[in-house]
Amino acid sequence: MSSFRTVLSRTTSSWRLVAVVALVALLEGGVRIGLVDFLDPYYGDLWLSAAVILWPPVFAVFGLAAVSSMARDVIAEEETRAEVDVAESGWDGEIAGRLAALAALATVGHWVAIVLGAALFLVVDTPIRFVLYWAGHGDLFTFTVVTFGPFAGIGIGALVAWIVPGIAVAEIGRGVRVTDAFRTAIAAPWSAPRSLATATAWTLGFVGFTAGAFVVTDRVVRWFEDAALTVGPVDAEIVPIALGLSILVTAGAVWLAGALGLVLDRFADSSPPSRSSSRNTASRAVPVARLAIVVLLVTSLVVAAGAIRANEIRPIDTDPEPLPDDPDELYATAHDNTDRSNHAFRWLNASAPDEEVIYEFRIDRENRHISTSLDGSDTYHTNAMMHSGRPAPLPGYVIMTEEDRLPRLGEPSPEAENWTVVAEDDDEITLELTDPDDVYFANQGGDLEQSYDDPEVQEAWARMIVDADRKTFSHGELRMNVTDRGEPGEAYDAHLAYEYETDVTVDRPDDVDSPGAGEWFWRVFAY
Repeated sequence: MSSFRTVLSRTTSSWRLVAVVALVALLEGGVRIGLVDFLDPYYGDLWLSAAVILWPPVFAVFGLAAVSSMARDVIAEEETRAEVDVAESGWDGEIAGRLAALAALATVGHWVAIVLGAALFLVVDTPIRFVLYWAGHGDLFTFTVVTFGPFAGIGIGALVAWIVPGIAVAEIGRGVRVTDAFRTAIAAPWSAPRSLATATAWTLGFVGFTAGAFVVTDRVVRWFEDAALTVGPVDAEIVPIALGLSILVTAGAVWLAGALGLVLDRFADSSPPSRSSSRNTASRAVPVARLAIVVLLVTSLVVAAGAIRANEIRPIDTDPEPLPDDPDELYATAHDNTDRSNHAFRWLNASAPDEEVIYEFRIDRENRHISTSLDGSDTYHTNAMMHSGRPAPLPGYVIMTEEDRLPRLGEPSPEAENWTVVAEDDDEITLELTDPDDVYFANQGGDLEQSYDDPEVQEAWARMIVDADRKTFSHGELRMNVTDRGEPGEAYDAHLAYEYETDVTVDRPDDVDSPGAGEWFWRVFAY
């Protein structure tokens, strides 16, 4: 066997081979861009990502099978002899008869690669995320990471998994019988584990390069957009886009050529098959017992990872931070401690005889469930579903908690300042605001003088009670009554009350149906 550097050098030195793999890379990228463009009016970004991943690489299978013999000859540097052998074998005339088998391999092989890619993603991603949660870096898992990360991870895993069916594609392309090609592919992990590791590293290297090229191109395009540059009548951002696509096509061609050469050099038979030899050559033995053990082990790991993710088994820090002495910092800390806990928040109209509930918000951080109620409209969100009138399989919890503040409507802002401690004992700490400007900012987030031409304040105060033991909010009240002498009839009159409850759970509503396939998908993959 040649070194991989030698194989790569030889495969990329043949202009015919490079031209074919470049065309394959262009077609595979083009069909996915066309797929996105066609489906865009009908589907969201998430399902477009799924469609791009699920589309089988038909052009790659046909193209790489067609040039397998050429690639093997280039690696062996025996083009003249190989052309005679191939001509005698009649393989050039048989390729049309094997298109159906190649098409089936492209489709079924891709399904297998997707399943293996998903399994690989779960096994690799779960411990990484678990450690990051344990280290307190759960904020890294933003909405984009949680929703699009699984598709990217499955896609990368599928590329790696395609190495095995890719061996069968290369063997069929050389004229080997379909059954013998599959046996060679299945036996490859045991017959050449180091070569399989090299192919995996080569694929991951291409993935890393692609990610880097995408990031650089995206930043350059944004810079061009902000600068509003043009090239004649065309927006200048088309230049880095075109350059980026050209680089990716070139890199894809090099990756495919190198992968094909590596497969043929490390996994295929050393000589081109003939009609007789392809029928009589002894197949490589498939270690059934080892294969069964590996399947059992991988299945166990996937099931364990899936169970961890579906059951929300992850480290979560809900312990409160100590309360500082400074009143403003104390209020902000109590606010953060309340955010981090499993809690319920109720915003009440204190002017009503029965203090009617205006809005209620409940969050169960350990299970990632949220429910809200406002004017008779109830919502329920998990990390696998959004339910706002009708259920939708989307990671709603991440969407609801994406911003720095949770949607506790009507609550005094955590950025409010000039609090004073007016009462304190072993059970409760009472904070108070009395300046009208501070109270208005805490309630409305604006400036009182800018909101009213000539404000006249009749009453303005806010009190928030902190549970000294739990270090979270217990309850509170806010009163604001202001009229505008410059604009008769303009007034703001609010008397609000707040209630907090900790250690709550959020259960699935009775009117929500059992989880469907989409919800189960997000339960497992949105970890």
